[in-house]
Amino acid sequence: MPAHTGLSGFGSLFRPALLVVAVSVLILFAAPVLGLRAPIPLDYNEGWNAYASMRALGLGGGPLYLAPGGLVANNYPPLSFFITGCLGWWFGDMIVAGRVAALVSLLASAGLAGAIARRCGARGPAIAATVLLLLLYVGAFSRDYVAMDDPQWLGIAIMLTAVLVFVSGSPHPDDAGGLTPTRIVMTAALMVTAGMVKHNVLTWPAAVTLELAIAVIPRSGSRKWGGKELRNLGIWLASGVGFAALAVGLCVALFGPVFLTDMLHHPRIIDFSRILGGARRTSEILVMALVALTLVGSGKRIPHGRLLVLAAGCSIVWTLIQRAGEGVAMNAWFEPLIILSILTGVALSVAACRRTGDSVRRLARITSPLGAGGLLFIALLPCLLSARVVLPRALYQAVHIRAEARQWRAFVDKVRQQPGDVGCSMASICYWAGKHNVIDVFNYTEYVATGGDRGAFSQLLARHELSGFVLPDDFTKGDFDRRDQEHIRQKELLKSVIDHSRLGPISPDGKLRLYLFDR
Repeated sequence: MPAHTGLSGFGSLFRPALLVVAVSVLILFAAPVLGLRAPIPLDYNEGWNAYASMRALGLGGGPLYLAPGGLVANNYPPLSFFITGCLGWWFGDMIVAGRVAALVSLLASAGLAGAIARRCGARGPAIAATVLLLLLYVGAFSRDYVAMDDPQWLGIAIMLTAVLVFVSGSPHPDDAGGLTPTRIVMTAALMVTAGMVKHNVLTWPAAVTLELAIAVIPRSGSRKWGGKELRNLGIWLASGVGFAALAVGLCVALFGPVFLTDMLHHPRIIDFSRILGGARRTSEILVMALVALTLVGSGKRIPHGRLLVLAAGCSIVWTLIQRAGEGVAMNAWFEPLIILSILTGVALSVAACRRTGDSVRRLARITSPLGAGGLLFIALLPCLLSARVVLPRALYQAVHIRAEARQWRAFVDKVRQQPGDVGCSMASICYWAGKHNVIDVFNYTEYVATGGDRGAFSQLLARHELSGFVLPDDFTKGDFDRRDQEHIRQKELLKSVIDHSRLGPISPDGKLRLYLFDR
């Protein structure tokens, strides 16, 4: 039987603490929500996704997947572009549509994490803690990904829907009978769909595969291989491979073989020294790992505990691999964050137990000096330490969001007023200015840095069709961080632009400048 959690074991301060967390989340999310329609660039990906969504609907810019070596590239699956494109056609702005989709997906992901935690033994306030901890950590440490036009959260939301379908099949990890073939096939279909939105959400498919494979192994004292377990594994592998093959085949039929070329052979700098830097930047989530470790010794009694442990391990390994590639940001750590939030919710419930089974009682004695309230304090510690910086900053940005938006509109208008095309290292500026997507600066720089010919860029400049280029202002100063090799390579590629242009207006944040060509 799963552990039963007495709600009174959470203590008198647990719920007020959750209320404080909820208020903090509202503060952290205020500016992104108020700025959904503001022409304030959050990340390079926003404009990149907006142009791709336009191409997906045939609104200009060529096909969705283009031949390698060109100035524009696409290494993402297609589904998010069609979803955002349809929403953008309705909203009148692809970036606004992507931001709304991302915000809804983030909130849905948090709710789904809470629902999964409930299926894994969390009860009452611990479920709310799962939801709020996830939102708090994203708002405090990955704020740019709150309502940012990027398919990451949409892919995660669909993936977590698949996980919820899977864990709802049986209340106990050793009960294979509750996991029906229909539920397994639904899980596989949803996970493949998530992969067609964002191709880096691989943690849960790997964890489910390992979970079903381990379930096949005979238990100690038994010589027979489980029939239902073997059936489940076979259905899972067949349906997963089948749906994946169908999805890829459909994409090849729609977009041609170039789809496979763009997805599988996309040029990117791989530097394994980036792994250490990525691990340092995400050290704040390790405190939730410490809270989750209080569950050691009771995993067999926690519903789907083995699946959560497998997912945690797979997520960390896969995240470290991703961090070796340039252009991979904090979104690579979202899956470990989600899993640790779920495990933390379960750990809080176990710590608050009053009526437990034998193995859970032993763990309760270990955690009793802290209790659920103490564990929650540990989970919140990084956010508490950073609160005096991140909360005032979030309040300031929310109060001044309208004034900031007006300043950015003025800068975008100056780009719009330039005759002909303008290149943009921050693609959203050119999108809002109504300019064509003449170059994908990040991906083209990666292409050149991995041995590609820069002839296409030279031809663009030789045609003298550009009236300007929006680039980082520090390209003319040389005082940027010399450790940022990505930034240095982009400056080297665009040196001819800087040498043959004059300085134009600077952006409100002082980071971008419009460089003007004399025509």
